[in-house]
Amino acid sequence: MAIWPRLTRNSGATLRRLLPIKGIGQTGMVAAGATSIMLRALLLLGKFAFIVALARYTNPATVGLYALLVTIVTIAIYVIGLELHTFTTREIVSDDDDGRGAEHIQSHLLTVGGAFLVALPVIYGFGIFLGITGKFNFALLSAILLCESVGQELGRYLMVMMRPVASNLLQFIRGAAWMPVPLIALLTTAPAHTIDTILLSWLAGAGAACAFGFWTIRAYLVRPQRYRLAWLGQAFLSARHYFVVALLTQVQYYSDRFIVQRSMGESSVGVYSFYQSFANTMMTFVQTGVIAVLLPRLLRAAKQQDRTIERETLTSMLVWSMTLALAISGVLAGGMPFLLDQVQKAAYAGALPAFYVLLIGNLLLIAGIVVHFGLYARRRDADLMRVSLAVIPLSLLINIFVIPRFGILGASVTFSTTALLELAIKSILLWKLDRKTPTQ
Repeated sequence: MAIWPRLTRNSGATLRRLLPIKGIGQTGMVAAGATSIMLRALLLLGKFAFIVALARYTNPATVGLYALLVTIVTIAIYVIGLELHTFTTREIVSDDDDGRGAEHIQSHLLTVGGAFLVALPVIYGFGIFLGITGKFNFALLSAILLCESVGQELGRYLMVMMRPVASNLLQFIRGAAWMPVPLIALLTTAPAHTIDTILLSWLAGAGAACAFGFWTIRAYLVRPQRYRLAWLGQAFLSARHYFVVALLTQVQYYSDRFIVQRSMGESSVGVYSFYQSFANTMMTFVQTGVIAVLLPRLLRAAKQQDRTIERETLTSMLVWSMTLALAISGVLAGGMPFLLDQVQKAAYAGALPAFYVLLIGNLLLIAGIVVHFGLYARRRDADLMRVSLAVIPLSLLINIFVIPRFGILGASVTFSTTALLELAIKSILLWKLDRKTPTQ
């Protein structure tokens, strides 16, 4: 109990005791990484079982509708969050002994709530544009979006507080712990309203994750803080480049689903998203087991201008990320034919080449993410924004012309090509920057 006031009034000093200045030790890093990977593995296993069951026991159009709703929520989370976490989390781990951790967290969460209310009518209008609003309960989706937006930020707080296990447990609760309920319903009752059953279960999981997150950081919520518009201005000014980059990145990842839906229908979205779900596994494992563990050390080294530690950390991040990604891609490539036998749907089997192209694209994307964080650590916000503004609209334009003619295989090729282009540009930028800053 005694730690609560200290955390609230003197957050900076407390966190400095929790966060080693020179980075986490090797044993701690391995333990945290292993536990985080185990939790994320459970998360992915649950998602795999769910998506395979959904593909087998429902039609591709139902899978496509579910994928579209997931995509809408995912992109909306970034819109609502405004990437203000980039400011908030940096302040939380700051060496400044200002004791303002509670103010940053509370102000951030209140801003998320306000942005949610503003975004809701826009999301509804977009659903009308897609022609899907009558196929699900919008109130459930709205509640899910609020819980997911808050849960996303809570998980980020825990990560920068060097609590990756708690952060990944939160992600497991919101991402997979709820999935057995609709899965059992699919296997036993074949409910008439499959999508609403899924949404109701999803809401329960997202709500439970928020409750867990709030309890874990309750020390920062004990004393209400005054909301200052000056804080919002400072935070948005700091995060504006990251917001553009993050939003465009989500558009890069998922906008092809909307183009596929408008060009080919929801059944094709179901097939494409089925393969995307598995191909994206590499990124999930790498972010959890490698990047999330090494990123705090990289940021501290960059802030302290310790170029030797910074370069060593970035090199380790790249080597371990690619090693893990290549291993996972091999398992996925070999195991997909077996999974298709379980699904027993010709629509999925006929699109298998697109999956292999997606695997290549995700390998390129992971290499690009590591380079991205190298630039992010140096606060090259404007450079990152310019790259995104150049590459991602190009990807959209190509997909508009390619997908109607070549289908989901064309979408996969476009994704891989733009991932390669982005990797090349960011690598050149980091190389030029590195030449200007000699090792200290």
